[in-house]
Amino acid sequence: MRTVDTKILSSFSLFTGLSTVELKLIVKLVKPVHFPPGKTIIRENDIGDELYLLEEGVVDIHKTLTVVTSKQEFGTKERSFVRLTGDDHCFFGELALFGSKERSATVQAVSECRLMVINADDFLRLCNSEPRIGYVVVTNIAVILSDNLRKTNDDVIKLTTALSLALSG
Repeated sequence: MRTVDTKILSSFSLFTGLSTVELKLIVKLVKPVHFPPGKTIIRENDIGDELYLLEEGVVDIHKTLTVVTSKQEFGTKERSFVRLTGDDHCFFGELALFGSKERSATVQAVSECRLMVINADDFLRLCNSEPRIGYVVVTNIAVILSDNLRKTNDDVIKLTTALSLALSG
């Protein structure tokens, strides 16, 4: 079993601004996990309480869409929205740290994936004893989420404009 160290954690934007001493406290919480290609890591609407750090590999993030199949029938279809790689040092499942236990999307391994998992309750206990760690990590998450929300808003405007033009033409 491989070990997690502060150097690995420091490569994730989630932990930007933390000292080596603070990172060592987080290392104690981290559990390394492995997922083979095709394995579902998180399933949309399932309950979960873990944050995942993608160390190596590729994952796809899927959302279930409702589609009209006829005038009176609706169906669902999964659509891949994002592909993340270990090179990006990204994370997912962060909403579990804020009490939102229902997963908002499905995350599936595309290739062999090495991840690190942090349990939300363990993280919150650490934050209660070391408030600065909680402040820094939550601030980093807020910056990343606001960036993602801004991009999503731009995409919604583009799609709404395209739909409006298609319906009026």
